[in-house]
Amino acid sequence: MLTVFTPTYNRAKHLHLCYQSLVSQEFKDFEWLIIDDGSTDNTKEIVETFHLDNKINIRYIYQENAGKQAAWNKAVLEASGTYFIGVDSDDKLIDNSLILFFEKYIPKIDNQDNILGIRALSKKNSTNQADSKFSIDKDNYIASWFEEFSYPQSGERIDIFKTNILKKFLYPITSDIKFIPEIWFYSSIANKYKFLYVNKYLGLFFDEDVNNRLSRSSLEFHAKGHLISRTAMLKNIPLKYFIKNPVALIKTVVRWLQCSYFLIKNK
Repeated sequence: MLTVFTPTYNRAKHLHLCYQSLVSQEFKDFEWLIIDDGSTDNTKEIVETFHLDNKINIRYIYQENAGKQAAWNKAVLEASGTYFIGVDSDDKLIDNSLILFFEKYIPKIDNQDNILGIRALSKKNSTNQADSKFSIDKDNYIASWFEEFSYPQSGERIDIFKTNILKKFLYPITSDIKFIPEIWFYSSIANKYKFLYVNKYLGLFFDEDVNNRLSRSSLEFHAKGHLISRTAMLKNIPLKYFIKNPVALIKTVVRWLQCSYFLIKNK
């Protein structure tokens, strides 16, 4: 069984995109686990209309606003599926992609204890193409995420994780830390586990929201979370991969210094 996790916060008008892409899947052995992170719009009512359709298995959990990573942690702990996918509220899965992955690729990793999951391609809505060029000529390529990190055009991908491994790597959130960049997770887990890289499309992502862009104000507001992430990168990523991607090393050090400064300034 698969858990498809969607975090949402005041995104009621977008949820239908994700919903329709799940309804259209031929593969039906999944639950859609929605974690509502304190929405004040009509998200709950929209989800209730989906329930009434009775087309897919839906679980809806409401929590007081605690941030996306808190929603992720809760979803991982609540998940019923052996495998786990995160799909944002305004993103979607490619039509009938799940059956392809679960018939052809999941069996390749089921009994591989050192493989965390599958990293598949995700289309960008504005170009209808993948922006990740890593391993594009190496289908069914088993590699560490560190290799992808060292590649200049790594880009967006979508993952199918083994849920039992995710439970060992929950985000270190606290009441005053609502955001930690996802790179904390990848840099933390890559020392122990690898991915199967598959050059088939699984997801479609939308990258038009200006709120998704990293600004000075968001960096300062979430300085603790960013510092945790950058510290993990400097600690976990072997130097040889930073040497292959020196721009990433410079950015990581600069962000670390910026966040340290913001935390000292705002004490």
